[in-house]
Amino acid sequence: MTLMMTNQKENKVDLAHLLSMRAAKQPIAMLTCYDFPTARILAECRVPILLVGDSAAMAVLGEDSTLPTTMDYMVTITRAVRRGAPDAYLMADMPYGSYPDEAIVLKNASRFVRESGADVVKLECDASHAKIVQTLTKAGVAVCAHVGLLPQRAAEQGGAGAYKAQGRTTADAQRIIQDALALRKAGAAMVLLEAVPDQVSAAVREQADCLILGCGAGPSCDGHVIVLTDLLGFNSKPARFVEVMGNVPAAIRAGVEAYMTAVATRQYPAAKHQYQMKLPG
Repeated sequence: MTLMMTNQKENKVDLAHLLSMRAAKQPIAMLTCYDFPTARILAECRVPILLVGDSAAMAVLGEDSTLPTTMDYMVTITRAVRRGAPDAYLMADMPYGSYPDEAIVLKNASRFVRESGADVVKLECDASHAKIVQTLTKAGVAVCAHVGLLPQRAAEQGGAGAYKAQGRTTADAQRIIQDALALRKAGAAMVLLEAVPDQVSAAVREQADCLILGCGAGPSCDGHVIVLTDLLGFNSKPARFVEVMGNVPAAIRAGVEAYMTAVATRQYPAAKHQYQMKLPG
């Protein structure tokens, strides 16, 4: 029993392991995940970091933004992903409205750690959130500071419903760099940059002594994340930085059509699918 527990601990991806990958300049693959069966597959693939993103609102629930996700929903699906991938480094998204001040963010972030087994929580933030990051860090909750394009603020950053790249002017790039550095100084364990030029990512990585993750942020980042359903072909219009590498919808359609044909032609259910009565004697 002791040996089994030791092996499980050795297999668990932690921040020290990720930082060793950064030091070795070994790029880190990271994917979103929203459910138990998918988490099991990603665990078999040994994806080091899984993000239970509020993008579930769009990828799973069919909403047109990330805003409808709630804490209860996020805690539930994060717990499901943890059960499916016990050894992955698990990041949970703080949903819209869940971190207005230090007291509320600590209560909500603690739920991810206590109820779901998350290793780190992610906040869409800027330098004004430094006190919130400090509060969580002091309480022992690891923070990933998400800067650049902030989907929860998409309307104010680029117009209603817009998801536009950030940091494309000198002034905006400098703002994002300063936000990232301020949040690292406040205690953020890592920074995630979304939809910014690689020059911005390179500047942040050079100056910040922590893990730098990118979502459409160029090759200078230590790791890269995209939405799993985009990767697998569910989105007909994925973001520019997404490379579609699978066609899961086609596989689903093929399986469903084969089943419908089998039912219509009475090939299913066959004798092997049936239960027989136990007759007396």
